[in-house]
Amino acid sequence: MNTYLLQLKRSPRAIAGLAILLIWIFAAIAGPSLLSYSYTEMDMNNQMVAPGQEGHLLGTDALGRDVFSRIIYGSRSILTIALLTSLLSSIAGIIIGFTAGYFGGIVDTIFLRIMDILMAIPPLVLAMVVLGILGNSTIVGLTIIVSIAFTPATARVARGALLTCKSTEYVDAARIRGESHIYIMFVEILPNTIGPVIVEITARFAYSIMMIASLGFLGVGLQPPTPDWGMMVIENKSLIRAAPWTVLYPSLAIASLVIAISLFSDFVSKVMINED
Repeated sequence: MNTYLLQLKRSPRAIAGLAILLIWIFAAIAGPSLLSYSYTEMDMNNQMVAPGQEGHLLGTDALGRDVFSRIIYGSRSILTIALLTSLLSSIAGIIIGFTAGYFGGIVDTIFLRIMDILMAIPPLVLAMVVLGILGNSTIVGLTIIVSIAFTPATARVARGALLTCKSTEYVDAARIRGESHIYIMFVEILPNTIGPVIVEITARFAYSIMMIASLGFLGVGLQPPTPDWGMMVIENKSLIRAAPWTVLYPSLAIASLVIAISLFSDFVSKVMINED
């Protein structure tokens, strides 16, 4: 732990990324209780109020809703979905990838063909196809959809990590002891492949933010009244000249969160590579 903290202190980019990420996490957890306005409250007497006026820190949109409140509430849903997505896609990917790589043969061949087919489809397109089938834009629905879209790539990474450890002495020793396949995969091999797994989870976190925002921008993300940063951008694009803050601030929120996670993810990947 001390080694990781020392390396973190030597990386200003990672510190900046982690700091921004922690600010957004704090905003998602505690922010809503500190706000003066509800994210659904409409005030037709204060439409498109400029930032800083009438008590609205980031102004209001065409319906008089407080932009700051909507961004803070939106951070809660986007972080929740992104975290659950990165965890679920990683867990599913590890199970699928480990099973295919461990048993090999026809199981691995079928896995590779299915993964090739799924990975040939861009994740955003695959997510939209699944969304069309499920027809569900709730937090649970989007979590499932984005997880399905990211699982193939995670499974590939997990399979590759397992293959590097499959023929090691400690695995052979576990087989000689008569340990079960599940024990060998998840007790013997998984801890020794934790580096690539952690890197994959952090990378998927950033990708999930971009995916959720993209789905919202396309109009198929979280539906009103739940604030969605991507949806906020697309629904206010006609106001870009009259009230540019309604588009600018949600866009900056997306960019800051993605960049923060990317900076910290880059640090994590370098630490894990050096460890190996």
